[in-house]
Amino acid sequence: MNTKTKIDCPVCGYQGIESNTCPNCDTDVSLIRSLEELPQRPKSWTTGIAILMLIIGLTIGAAGSIFALQTAIYTATALKPTVTTKPNLTSQVITPVIPKPAPLLATYTVKSGDTLSSIAKKFCSKPTDWQLIVAANSELQKRENKLDIDQVLKIPSSCKGKLHESNPNVAN
Repeated sequence: MNTKTKIDCPVCGYQGIESNTCPNCDTDVSLIRSLEELPQRPKSWTTGIAILMLIIGLTIGAAGSIFALQTAIYTATALKPTVTTKPNLTSQVITPVIPKPAPLLATYTVKSGDTLSSIAKKFCSKPTDWQLIVAANSELQKRENKLDIDQVLKIPSSCKGKLHESNPNVAN
């Protein structure tokens, strides 16, 4: 025997309807009835799957973060001072290692009509070496196409090939 579930009318609120139509307002309640009669899954199963998915997601996220942090760690090596000894002396002489100074950069004063490519063509091996000039002048980052007249640019030592040619705008 197939017993129908008693439902309430969502329109007028009539209670205990056993047919597919509300006897009070003639609303069709067959769809609501079919939804009510669907078998229910146990809630613990759904909750368990949701918790498992959450744990898996957190684990993947944590592992990804650890991996990203490990690749971002850089190590630096410090130079140890060299120790020289003289054979007849009882004490040791410590000679410190002095790092070489950074190479001096030449400078160029920007004139009207200058571009980074034209400056690179004058001082570097090719016009596409303008990136070397940008690397030596951090203030040019993100504004490579805007040079100010009378702006003093550093010309990197990698462009030294043409720097020694006679050019009145270059100062060492």
